[in-house]
Amino acid sequence: MAPAVTIALSGIVATYLFLRFLLHLTQDAKEPPAIEVGIPFLGPLVGMFREKSRFYIRLRDTYKLPIYTLRMPFSRMYIVNATELIPALQKQWRTISFAAIAADAGNLVGMSKEAVKVMHQNLTSEEGFSISWPKYITPVMGPGEDLDAINRRSIEVFSADMEKLRAQGTVKVGLWQWSRRIMVESTTEAVWGPQNPYRDPVIAEAWKTFEAGFLTLSVFPFASLLFPRLVRARELAANAMIDYMRKGGHEKASGLVRKRFEHHRQLFGLSLEDVARGELGNTFAVLGNSTPCALWVLYHIFSDEKVLADIRREVSILVHEENDKEKGVINTVDLAGIRESCPILLSTFQETLRYRAVNPGPRVLLEDVLLEGRFLLKKGSMLMIPAPVQHTDVSAWGEDAREFDHLRFVRKPTSGHKKPNRVAFRAFGGGHVLCPGRHFASTEIMALAALLVLQFDVIPVAGKWIEPTWENSPVQAGFPVPDEDINVELRPRDPERKWHVTFTGSDKAMGIVSEDSVPDNSN
Repeated sequence: MAPAVTIALSGIVATYLFLRFLLHLTQDAKEPPAIEVGIPFLGPLVGMFREKSRFYIRLRDTYKLPIYTLRMPFSRMYIVNATELIPALQKQWRTISFAAIAADAGNLVGMSKEAVKVMHQNLTSEEGFSISWPKYITPVMGPGEDLDAINRRSIEVFSADMEKLRAQGTVKVGLWQWSRRIMVESTTEAVWGPQNPYRDPVIAEAWKTFEAGFLTLSVFPFASLLFPRLVRARELAANAMIDYMRKGGHEKASGLVRKRFEHHRQLFGLSLEDVARGELGNTFAVLGNSTPCALWVLYHIFSDEKVLADIRREVSILVHEENDKEKGVINTVDLAGIRESCPILLSTFQETLRYRAVNPGPRVLLEDVLLEGRFLLKKGSMLMIPAPVQHTDVSAWGEDAREFDHLRFVRKPTSGHKKPNRVAFRAFGGGHVLCPGRHFASTEIMALAALLVLQFDVIPVAGKWIEPTWENSPVQAGFPVPDEDINVELRPRDPERKWHVTFTGSDKAMGIVSEDSVPDNSN
């Protein structure tokens, strides 16, 4: 063997042995066991990028640990498998913090150093910026007039769009592109009001570019130099939002925007420009997960004849015929009824969340924590509660945990069907990190599905439904983004029928997650 090759191999072996020794030396015996150490510090990174969310499921099934450690260069990550550990983790929300991660987002959207400093103050206190704002907006995102207003506006956009589609007859669309467009239009109109900056297609496209690449900006140093296109897109969207704020657009916007402005500007003194950039972060919150989730809800409804028949029968009960002297018979539907009168539609929505959500549930350790007196979690480390791990746990969901069952959340427990474990339902987070916008997103997506079911048949151009792959879905996506679109025909059902769509509102919350406290008397 040539001396150069021998030296190179010796160097590789020496480096490997050194890294193994370093890993062993720096891993506390009280920490959760470190796994995937075949290639010290690098093995987990390879698995994450190659397998995405399936990586965590494989590790759970292979090692069968309640919690474990992944060691990476200059960092460690704790992954939670056991559902029974989640309540204990959620009780320590001050030190096992999501607020610290949210505060870092200020840099990504280009907020000033002063604003970022404010966002990082008092991270363990309910008086701090990053912990207090989700609670501050909760009143306008829970059942009531403000929530009804944004749901009503989004449904108006849906109804108008479908009226235009019905007038065109059968139309061919890509289901992903179509559903994304209509969700973006309805959501941004409902949230930002009559001066919605995303009405401008140039701004909407800039946002789309920034959304797809924001993780790149967070990972790479000197990203502004390496990825100028992403920065230009961010600045285009940010300047549009700043102009929106300067013209007082927020004053006529939803209660969500007004409350955020009140919190950020009046309570914490952020500049108007920083508040406006903060709305880019708000755009992630209201669009990032709801748009791909809507696609998968529609896919699961229309690709299964049984699911479609059950839901169509259920929502059809909400339709009433009214006679108009000039227009004749009008079919009137109040979509507020889906909250209480469509349990199968709600169950299908929840099951889509369970079956499709891939959000990792990240937290950061602000202090050392001894979890349940057993596991040492070190300060500065990341902690993850991956939704796919919890959502495929047989002990939580039963032997059919990896199957899609649209009746899972309404079926009474039997010998063949397990009662769902609501703690293991992580699509909207949980505990102190529970998504405050869940009621808006849920009603909006279910309303879109209900209208499409009532007014259209959705037929795959390929002749049969083929589930799209999502190998190239962005790592940060909470729901998979398909690699290729699903080409379909939207065929109006009974084109001569006239429709009047309303949303009267409701003061009752849907039982989406366990924290919504809906009584369950089943045994």
